[in-house]
Amino acid sequence: MQKKSFLSSYRENYAYSLGIQAYIYGYPLVIMERTRQLQSTLNKSVKPALTASNMFFYPLISPEFKDVAAPNVDTVCCFAWLDLSQNPVILNVPDTNGRYYVMQIIDAYSNTFSNIGRRTTGTKAGRFAIVGPDWKGVLPAGLKTIKSPTNTAWLIGRVFSKGRSDEDEGIKILKQITLTSPDCNSSPCVIKPVNKLLLDNKVENLCALDFFKIMTDLMILNPVTGNESFEKQFEHIGINQTYGFDACKLDPETIAGLDRAAADAFSIISNSGKEVNPRLSNGWMIYTDVGTYKDQFLKRAFVAFTGLGANVDEEVVLSRTFNDDQGNRLSGENNYILHFNKDQLPPVEAFWSVTIYDQNFYLVPNDINRYAIANYTHGLEYNNDGSLDIYIQRCPPANCKSNWLPAPKDDFNLVLRLYQPAAKILNGTYEVPGVKRVRDCKKICV
Repeated sequence: MQKKSFLSSYRENYAYSLGIQAYIYGYPLVIMERTRQLQSTLNKSVKPALTASNMFFYPLISPEFKDVAAPNVDTVCCFAWLDLSQNPVILNVPDTNGRYYVMQIIDAYSNTFSNIGRRTTGTKAGRFAIVGPDWKGVLPAGLKTIKSPTNTAWLIGRVFSKGRSDEDEGIKILKQITLTSPDCNSSPCVIKPVNKLLLDNKVENLCALDFFKIMTDLMILNPVTGNESFEKQFEHIGINQTYGFDACKLDPETIAGLDRAAADAFSIISNSGKEVNPRLSNGWMIYTDVGTYKDQFLKRAFVAFTGLGANVDEEVVLSRTFNDDQGNRLSGENNYILHFNKDQLPPVEAFWSVTIYDQNFYLVPNDINRYAIANYTHGLEYNNDGSLDIYIQRCPPANCKSNWLPAPKDDFNLVLRLYQPAAKILNGTYEVPGVKRVRDCKKICV
């Protein structure tokens, strides 16, 4: 009996150990697939519902948008989920006449592997062939080839918009960006049934066996080179890229270990903010070295959990704060000022913005439908010395409503986005000013 008990414990603990590593490794893969399911479903009322790859969707970014955390409001956007398992997809972009745009391409494991746009390829018209990792063939002349590391890729397009007055022009450019087949005569669209389990459940709410089954299927669809020896150890817990995942072949001790692993691994991921190692600046956490992760699997998983779709530093750098400059939690019960001295305004080659989010990293509904203050905000008022004050509070400031960023009644956080950041930001010498609590609200509130 003692020997059997020891053996059971050994099997369960071994499965638990491998399951922790596998869950962290595969979490971005599964959350990417769930995002694909949510974003590309054609008609949820149709049974069975279908998803479409290789075609653009145009989301309306508002407080109701919950597909990804911390959505961007500085641009009008589109996205397409690419299925490159059979054929390349051709991306056609128009001349934007100098207007900022970027077409970010992310692999199935959430690594950004390409950016097409103002910073990298300019703003003239162009045609780009996005091909899968195993595709071999001849493409028409005049195409620039971009090779995806995985058969599934996420294409996120953003075109700069200065707000509602400029939105129509941004959308006009956005709608000129198209996806075609190499022969230009046929649609590249690929239709597949939804995975209802993923569509109806958050990744962290999946039971362990469902998670690892979905993960294994996605690994088979999206094999990557360089991680073979690391992935092979997962065969001991049923994650087999040749035969798939079959829970019926697992003993009860292994299943018990995987059940424990799934719960604990998600807890590890959600509490691993230190993995991104942000630089601290007056209460702000400045995130760099994200977008691509190599073998930093826990960091990759944490970013997927908190901000799926992060881009590389050269395109945009994000800073986030949950606290004022005294270390106290930001709350709508208080009033705040974010003050930039003239020489402290963010140094960027494109533009910058400060966006407000609720405790769950979503946009905050407000009466004026304003979710960000940016250097392009219409009517933004600078002080006589060239400095800038942004008022963050529930009620509007008495004399400067154009500089007002409405806050919710509860805790909130701020994100400073720096598009095409200058060298001072990239080399870590730029300091973001702290958010100051204003104690006498009568001086600034009507």
